[in-house]
Amino acid sequence: MIKNVLISACIVIQASCLAFEDDLDMLLGEAPAKQQTWSGVFEANLLVLDGQTQSAIGTNQFARLESYTQLWQGQWVNHAQIDFDYINHGWALPMFVRPDVADRAVDLEWQDIQSHHQWHTQLDWSYWQRSFANSSLTVGRQPVTLGLGRVFSPTDPLGAFNVFDLDRLYKSGVDAIKYDYFLTGSVQTQSIATVNNHDHLQLLQTIKGSLAQGVWLVTLAHREEQNYISVSAQHYIAGLDVDGYTEYLYGSLSNTSETVFKQDSHQRMLLGISTKMGANGTLAIEWLQQTLAANTQSDYTLWQQRYKRSNITNLGIAKRYLAVSYADEWNDLTRYELLAMQNLVDDHINVSAVITHSASDNLQLRFALAYTPSSGPINSEFEQFSDLVQLGIRYYF
Repeated sequence: MIKNVLISACIVIQASCLAFEDDLDMLLGEAPAKQQTWSGVFEANLLVLDGQTQSAIGTNQFARLESYTQLWQGQWVNHAQIDFDYINHGWALPMFVRPDVADRAVDLEWQDIQSHHQWHTQLDWSYWQRSFANSSLTVGRQPVTLGLGRVFSPTDPLGAFNVFDLDRLYKSGVDAIKYDYFLTGSVQTQSIATVNNHDHLQLLQTIKGSLAQGVWLVTLAHREEQNYISVSAQHYIAGLDVDGYTEYLYGSLSNTSETVFKQDSHQRMLLGISTKMGANGTLAIEWLQQTLAANTQSDYTLWQQRYKRSNITNLGIAKRYLAVSYADEWNDLTRYELLAMQNLVDDHINVSAVITHSASDNLQLRFALAYTPSSGPINSEFEQFSDLVQLGIRYYF
């Protein structure tokens, strides 16, 4: 019996060693799969803000813990995150308040806001996913991405990134059941049911397919704030060596939204091109037109107030925008991303840049800035945001 115990102990120790040897795992196909893995990321930044009347300094940081567990022939994924922000002048603190995610029925977060600092803790992702022969099922708080836009997301109502976000590391999770089914090798359907912060059931159905040199998708959505249909397509234009893409959304507003926005319908349209530049560079240019927005600067405050009372995704409060983004590598260890966006109603621009340098396998050094040149009237939409500089680290564990 002692011999059997020793043999079992040796097997356990050997399996534990193999878990840390990825190369041996690939060679020894019979090695047992890991039942649970843990990882995470920590980021800390020093920041300086230059407002219209005074400057402020502070720090913002977050830690995110991730776990992946094999469960019921699928995978259970959990991401928990804690954020801390400190600013020496309280007027700047609201810039770092996390926006509410509309499609969350369960309150799995805690927030404490003081005069100069704030804490925010949340269970951002918690979902179970299983793949079948021609389909997959995902249940729980999960990230869901819709549409083709690189900068703007006119057809994505599910926790889309804000166009002003300098950090797009993780997309917010929504409380959903998602079922993907592959009709053929080139056509896929995606059915999504969510429950929002008002306990309303919301449904979204997408069918997407591939072309010879592109993709297409059609989406139908029934939501508390609106019902809409959207069409998206992307095609490679060989003569210009670019991917051209377009998205169009038509929404019929609910009675509640009609009362808020004083309209019974709205439209959004996106035109864009994207192309490779050199070995690792990518250039994208996008033009956005939307009807649910201001056509003059005097209406900015009104439209900001309206969007605060609605779950419709805010893409900006002006009717027209132009954006240019470029990302590339200086070398194998350093990468940069540039974004210039113009409000075509007041002709002001906002520029931002993010530079990351890999100091080791786990450590990145990070520099980011956002800047709005001062010209013309000071009541630009962009000038309501302070110019910002961040310098920090990001560590993966």
